[in-house]
Amino acid sequence: MAIAQRYVNKELFGLFLLIMGFLLLVVVGGRFLGYLEEASLGSLSGTLAVMFIVYRLPEFLQIVAPIAMFFAVLLTFGRLYAESEMVIFHASGVGIRQVGSWLCWPVLGVSLFVASLSLYLTPKCSHLLDELLTEQRKISTFDLINPGNFLTLKQGDYTIYSEGVSADDGVLTNIFIFEKTRIKDEIAFWAERGEIVVNEEAKTRFLRLQKGFRYQGNPGQADYQVIEFESYDQEITFGETESRRFDVAGKDFFRLGDSPEEAGEFHWRVGLPIFSVLSGFLALGLSRTKSRQGRYGKVVQGALSVFSYYLLLLFNHNAIVEDSIPAYLGLWCVHMPFAFFAFYLCRQIDSPRKV
Repeated sequence: MAIAQRYVNKELFGLFLLIMGFLLLVVVGGRFLGYLEEASLGSLSGTLAVMFIVYRLPEFLQIVAPIAMFFAVLLTFGRLYAESEMVIFHASGVGIRQVGSWLCWPVLGVSLFVASLSLYLTPKCSHLLDELLTEQRKISTFDLINPGNFLTLKQGDYTIYSEGVSADDGVLTNIFIFEKTRIKDEIAFWAERGEIVVNEEAKTRFLRLQKGFRYQGNPGQADYQVIEFESYDQEITFGETESRRFDVAGKDFFRLGDSPEEAGEFHWRVGLPIFSVLSGFLALGLSRTKSRQGRYGKVVQGALSVFSYYLLLLFNHNAIVEDSIPAYLGLWCVHMPFAFFAFYLCRQIDSPRKV
């Protein structure tokens, strides 16, 4: 039976790598396009977009790996059933317990891999990402200005031009700002100098203009205004770089507290390795097909099952964070029904008569 086990695990491992690579490419590609769009709007630089993807890879992997193992098990054993190889195994005295023991090592291996990500590497990378976001709040979009070129911030409806930018302190010289407003009047500024001021407590930034003019309205109209100033603070609306709170996600596992946000984070990190194990055996229970169905006969049913499982985990996690359900329930109220469901399905394939 050792030969049969190696035969099954070889196909399982190959499919796992193939599916995980495909899913990771889809997820990373989608996020990278989103970051590139933010870079084009002036929210962050192209270099930061790449760094964001690198630091979020463990987060993506901890989700993709269990789902990839689920489909690898489903397709591997689905083929064995479709080509009647499982009938041969059953006739040789190989029952569901022995097949399950074959599956234990690959599933537990992936679960340990996911645990290393969710308990250590993902929080570590989230902490580094939180530091990046903090630095990004301090770094002005004006650092992206090329002297002599216009920069348009689409999300804030600003057009900015500067003749020069000091390399030492980032001070802008001969700066022009055009702002679209919701009212008919348009606002423009010209100033000799401009610099970014960061309010750490409010986590906001504004541009402090010095020695300039503020223009509002249309020239020639009665309400046209020109105001000269020595110093003027102008708030600038920037696009958000990332909505997720990486400060909680970046906390050490053993330092998570009792707040709803941290309780939700605790259960999420613990729940992902459990999700990895249960989804593997759930796939085994769903893999039984008839010969005429082919190896892909249960793919749709399997996809609905595993994604329902994942979405319910995500829903419960968000409910804990929002303090909608008691934290002590955690994600167990999702894991337990799926554990019983997987056990029931595996029991149904314990006999060759049911193939």
